Amino acid sequence: MKIIDLSRTITPGMQCFPGDMTPKIERLEAGGFRTANVSFCSHAGTHIDAPAHITSERVTLDAMPPETFWGLALLIDARGAAGRGIEISGLAPHAEKLAEADFLLLRTGWEDKFGTEEYLAGFPTLSREAAQYALSLGIRGFGFDTISADSVESEECPIHKTLLGAGALIIENLRGLDALPAGETFLLAALPMPLANADGAPARVMAVLEN
Repeated sequence: MKIIDLSRTITPGMQCFPGDMTPKIERLEAGGFRTANVSFCSHAGTHIDAPAHITSERVTLDAMPPETFWGLALLIDARGAAGRGIEISGLAPHAEKLAEADFLLLRTGWEDKFGTEEYLAGFPTLSREAAQYALSLGIRGFGFDTISADSVESEECPIHKTLLGAGALIIENLRGLDALPAGETFLLAALPMPLANADGAPARVMAVLEN
């Protein structure tokens, strides 16, 4: 089998959602051993949003069963949707495969802009109707190679509310999607850090491909 790491390494000062604290790593050495003091936002780097991200009354990541974080995934190429959004028409041709999958990963091409101001603007997002359509097919996790499932400027955050409100997961800041097969399902493991009462957490996300 072939393992593809879809996660971004957390580094000091890395780009985060505007207003979030950037990671800090203080290297220490004493008695011949190295350690580090680490601080970061729960939504730093490649991370998973829990339903509790939109309201404290909803479930946190640490309260979810382990099987929540792995399953079959389908990649859909949405690079042509920049400037107009991802509608049902972009998902419907893949309905049969989506019905087999647990996770939908959307490749917008924005991962190449990470670390620049361009990463924060202009990326395509799902329409509310497309999000509801994917949910109706049984998708329970949505992955994006962008900084957010909604535009950075959005105050209403309709896609977060639609997906998280339905109990689905959102995975943001994915990378390496070009290495994945489009149109065929593959195994995905999206494992969040085991933080208590987690509204979100950095995650190691791996695709498992057959040779």
